[in-house]
Order: sequence, then C-alpha cells, then structure tokens
Amino acid sequence: MPPKPLPMVGNLIVEAFGASRSMNPTIANEWIKASYKGGGQIPESAMFVSIQRLGELDALCRALEDELTVAPPAEGQLDLRPNYLMLLSELWIGAAYAISYAFLDRGLYKGDQEFESVAEDLRMIRVQLEKHQIPSDRKLDEPLNLMTAPGQPGTVRTFRYDKSNPLRGHIGRTGMSDRRSPMWEVIDVKNNMTMRWLERRSLAERLLKALLK
Repeated sequence: MPPKPLPMVGNLIVEAFGASRSMNPTIANEWIKASYKGGGQIPESAMFVSIQRLGELDALCRALEDELTVAPPAEGQLDLRPNYLMLLSELWIGAAYAISYAFLDRGLYKGDQEFESVAEDLRMIRVQLEKHQIPSDRKLDEPLNLMTAPGQPGTVRTFRYDKSNPLRGHIGRTGMSDRRSPMWEVIDVKNNMTMRWLERRSLAERLLKALLK
C-alpha cells in the first residue's frame, strides 16, 4: 500500500489564516482600517501592506490563544501549540516594533503618549528577543547580578551581566496570561530598574487603538 501523501504546507497555512480571519472578523477589519489611516502617512511606501500583514498575524495569534483557552494542553501529552504560538508572537513583536520605529523615526506620532508608550514596550521586548541583551543596558552604572531559573533542588543559579562584556547575554522570563497570550518580563532600565510583564495581545490592542486615532 503506497504511503499516504503529505498535505500541502501552503494550503494549510492559507487555511489557518483564513480561519483566523473568520474567527476575528472585527479585529481583521480594524487592522485594515488602521493600515490605510496609518500607512497613508508615509506616501510612496508599502507601510499599509506591512500593517495589514501585522493584523493578519495578530488574528492568527488570537485564534491560537483562544483555542488554547478553551482546549488547553492535556497533562502529560506533548502539545506543540504553545511553542508555535510563541514563535508567531515573537515574529509579531519584531514586525510591530519595526512599524512603530519607522513612524517615530519620521517624526510621526511624536507627542502621542499612547503610541510612544506602546512603541517603547515593543522596543524593550524586541531587544531581549533579537539582540539577546537587556534594553538600554548602556545606561547601567554597574554590572547586574541576576538569577536564572533554579537548577538542582535547593540551588540558585546566578550570573553577572556586564554591559562591557561583548559576549553578554540575557534571557528574560516568559509566560502566558489568563487568556493564553504570551508574556515577557522586561527590565526597564530607564524607569528605575523596574521589572514588569508585557502581554502580546494587550500590546496589539494598544497599537491598533493608537493607529486608529
């Protein structure tokens, strides 16, 4: 008996994005509106396309987040959905940061506290994810002694983060909110070294609201 043919990956991707739009029609339409309102501020660019694609990725993440809320991973079973949700969410963070940076770099949304606030939060997560370091670490006055996840029972694993070390690295803690949206803990050097958690869906809601104003 010949082996069963593998499904076409492209078809599965198209179906996944189509299903996510059907599950979140209001959000999908809002991102399209935001793409023309925001993208139109940079003539002769494809910014509106970038914002629409960001919206499609947001809808896909939301669909998977909602699915994990009503059908969480079964205990003791291998479930890769959270892994791929994190992968998609990291892609969303990078794309959202690039869009917000492009606007601010051109002097757009300057003085808009909501836009600047979400852009800064995106920047902090992006630096941890893509540069593997603490955001704004050049402002550190001295090295930091940090603790990672516990090793063997009863032990504490620590490391020294020194901005002058060219091989420095930082892995921020991650988690999921009650609505199963990925979260990242960031060290806010600019704000008295405070530590706080940032949720992907909340960032998407804030950015969309700012672009629609």
